[in-house]
Amino acid sequence: MNYLTKLLITCYLGLMMSLGTAVHADDGNMGDARYINGGFGEEADDFKTSAKDYNLRLYLTEGKGSHFVTNAAVSITDKKGNVRLSLADGGPLLFVQLERGSYTIKAEYKGVPITRNATITSARGTNVYLNWKSEEAEYTADDNESGHSEQ
Repeated sequence: MNYLTKLLITCYLGLMMSLGTAVHADDGNMGDARYINGGFGEEADDFKTSAKDYNLRLYLTEGKGSHFVTNAAVSITDKKGNVRLSLADGGPLLFVQLERGSYTIKAEYKGVPITRNATITSARGTNVYLNWKSEEAEYTADDNESGHSEQ
């Protein structure tokens, strides 16, 4: 993810905190995966504080402006194909605590799927940025495969 996109995400979080926009957090467990899913605004401080407690952090955005999205279907599977987490209403921030290993993240928003691979190699974890292009953009197989994760 380039510097400008990271900067835009940071600025957007700050703006939403100051406006008091809220998307309410959901936390829970699915099997041995512990997660917190939710938003920004009033919850942004809680998410920022909690981020260190989760080793897979997903940021769901749309468009060049990286506007946060909610209600994305998200599933995370391990290398054996076992579903470790499945949510129908993921985002805009989804933080998950999983065992070290390799995972496939599949997400769908407005009917457009994205697939990313992530490897958790340390307690520090990995950030994965899922960005859906603007509605006018054409989606190709390359769009689904071209994402990356940061360690």
